[in-house]
Amino acid sequence: MIFNIIVGFIIPWLCFVLAPLPNKLKLVLRVLPISSLMAFLLNDLFVKHGFWIVKPIFDENESYSAIPYNLGLYPVLGIFLIYFIERRTWSSVVFICIWSIGITVAEYVLVEMGRVVYDNGWHIIWTFTSYIVAFSIVYLYSKSNRKL
Repeated sequence: MIFNIIVGFIIPWLCFVLAPLPNKLKLVLRVLPISSLMAFLLNDLFVKHGFWIVKPIFDENESYSAIPYNLGLYPVLGIFLIYFIERRTWSSVVFICIWSIGITVAEYVLVEMGRVVYDNGWHIIWTFTSYIVAFSIVYLYSKSNRKL
């Protein structure tokens, strides 16, 4: 679980705090809630249906091990995604696809390390698709709330 806390929570938030982004608080307020919501929703839904599991299994509840990622990595990735999209020269669709490929590759490393285990026909293409959907929702939500 220490690995999950360090990789999933501490490192992402340290990267965010140290990044020289303008209006950090506004980005956090606008993006963190929807990013965390999407992470919790997708992780809990797909873990419950046996498509993947984040190890170690903590206190006999498969969802606990993903909490550091749901509150750290995924919200921070969502914040950086929105920051870069708003300062982009590319299409947001292209950027979301590229972003999702990068995150999918990172998750594939965790699969190869045995930290994430796929089951019930889940595979890396479904992972990529889930990131596309989740980041698209984060983008659309953020776009509708730019006044924050």
